[in-house]
Amino acid sequence: MGENAGTIIARKVAQRPEGRVPMPEFSAIAARFAAAIERTARDLFKTTTGAIITVTDVSKLTDTVERIPIPSMLGVARIAGLDTAAMINMSSELVFHLVDLRMGGDPAVSPVPTTRTLTAIDMELCEDFLAGAITCFTRAMEETMGTPVARTFSLAFLEQNVTQVSIAPPGADVMTIGINLDIGEAARNADFELIIPLSVLDSLQSIPKKTEAQVPESAGGIWQHHMHQAALNCPVVMTAVMHRTRMTMGEIERWKVGDMIPVPRTAVDQMELVIGSTDHSVSFAPAKLGARDDVKGVRLTDDPYAEIIEHLDQIIAAV
Repeated sequence: MGENAGTIIARKVAQRPEGRVPMPEFSAIAARFAAAIERTARDLFKTTTGAIITVTDVSKLTDTVERIPIPSMLGVARIAGLDTAAMINMSSELVFHLVDLRMGGDPAVSPVPTTRTLTAIDMELCEDFLAGAITCFTRAMEETMGTPVARTFSLAFLEQNVTQVSIAPPGADVMTIGINLDIGEAARNADFELIIPLSVLDSLQSIPKKTEAQVPESAGGIWQHHMHQAALNCPVVMTAVMHRTRMTMGEIERWKVGDMIPVPRTAVDQMELVIGSTDHSVSFAPAKLGARDDVKGVRLTDDPYAEIIEHLDQIIAAV
């Protein structure tokens, strides 16, 4: 019994405790962060860009830092009055593609990235991306919390060597949001991550929401929260339309197996995403035919139409 108990205790001690979730809304913050990054990266790269969340993980700062290679493009963001800071880690692939495209590279070509020591020019060209990513995260926080944050991040400095950066005590818990970017017609691929101590998130979370101050508990309470979540998870029919044409009933009646329906070459670059059924559909966003990992897909070529987003926001807010 004593031996078994000792074995069980040893296993329990050896197990690493799971990191706590910093705030209930963090999945919404990460999703808004990725959406904002798409728009910011699109302006910098001057080509279509998609962003996918690859990881949201809580770990010790020492473990997180150990896996960051040297050199890396690191941007440290600070909040006035706090000793801790956030850090953005750009992969060498992202630095290569960002520098190449900002210097006039062809978005329809995907050259093989090369890892090298970063130059002052690299730092200068990447600074806008780092500052933009910080702004995107602040905006995502504000949109999710429903109120402007009282203290905002600002880019403090850039560094290549992670051993020269200290954003929190080594044993501190940090949240990592990993983002994969799909860049240009050639689908260049690169990653970056935001690393932020939980103490910083706790500080931002302590700011009260407007909804908490203005809406009494009797106005909805837990049921309103569940209805709001149900509205967010409500399925929406989304259709990608490549081409529309008009034909007579007689032409359609004469169709047979093997007949060809002409589609212009420009159709693959002028697709349209629509919401709703065939009889009741509205245009959502312009798109084009693309591919990722040998699978055909549809890539947005511009932001969704503002009036549609406003309408969806009104529907969700009314629930």
